[in-house]
Amino acid sequence: MNNRRATTTAAKRGATKRVKRAKSGVRKRPAAKKPASRAAKKTLRPRAARADQVHKAKKAAKATKTNRRRRPAKTPKTARPRRRWRDWLAEAGPSVRGWLRARRQVFRRVGQGLIVVAFLGAGAWLVDQTLGYARTADAFAIREVVVEGTERLRDLDVRRAAGLQIGSNAFQVSMEEARDRLLHHPWVKDATVIRKLPNRVRVEVAERTPVALVTLDELYLVSEEGAVFKRIGVDDPADLPVITGIASEQFYDDFDYRRAVLLRSMAVLQDYEGAGLAEREPVSEIHFDGAHGVELFVGQDGMHVRLGHGQHRRKLRRLKQVLNRLSREKARPAYVYLDNVRSPERVTVRLR
Repeated sequence: MNNRRATTTAAKRGATKRVKRAKSGVRKRPAAKKPASRAAKKTLRPRAARADQVHKAKKAAKATKTNRRRRPAKTPKTARPRRRWRDWLAEAGPSVRGWLRARRQVFRRVGQGLIVVAFLGAGAWLVDQTLGYARTADAFAIREVVVEGTERLRDLDVRRAAGLQIGSNAFQVSMEEARDRLLHHPWVKDATVIRKLPNRVRVEVAERTPVALVTLDELYLVSEEGAVFKRIGVDDPADLPVITGIASEQFYDDFDYRRAVLLRSMAVLQDYEGAGLAEREPVSEIHFDGAHGVELFVGQDGMHVRLGHGQHRRKLRRLKQVLNRLSREKARPAYVYLDNVRSPERVTVRLR
């Protein structure tokens, strides 16, 4: 009853207000509609209600699924009996034996390798101990140095050049180093140093053979290989052919020029000896002339022989024929020219 009266009074008040507004002539804005109640919403919007029901159903289904997925409560663990190490060994024994049998060859090879390494280590230790004893023992002190193959060098010179001292230990002296020191000596062409245990060393020396002298700023010895190896000394041989007519600066600076001059000189001396003239008319000088080529001065009286350029062996054979013919006639030439380019067979001779 009260609700009804309240609604009627409110309606009356609204009606009076509308009348007053109409009378005043002012147009008022229409009143906003009040929102409907929940029950009205349900009746007015059936689709929204259905969506709400579907949402609630999904939520309930999800809750049931989560309840199904829950894990069961864990049961309390029972205390296990403690295992001894003997039981563990008893169980692991067969598997260990099988593993060892499968790798038996590997272990055998490893053992053999270890044995070899042990033997090598023991051998190296024994060698080290032996060498240590040999380097300090008096039994291996050098008491004799035997020198072979020397003509000009003395045994004392060879020992000093090689660094071999009487009384030094044979194992403390390097034979290779002794040989290298010997090869630095000007007279030594090759050398061999051999250790003869317990207390001897043998040295074999191959000396250089000087065959000529070359005139530069001073006189130098030339070996048969065409190498300048030593400045002439007091005790060195001086009765050798002298090579002259060489430009000193070019000889020192130009290797090709030096090699050509020396090799040509050695070739002329060999051809001269091959012609059978070395003992009969020894060569005293080989002169290089730019215009006339190679010239020789031979014999005791210095007979002048001009060979010119090239074909020296043939010209020296012709020289021998000329000298043989003149010796039968008991004549001695002052010079013999064999350098005629136009007529190579022609020989110019002037008698004394």
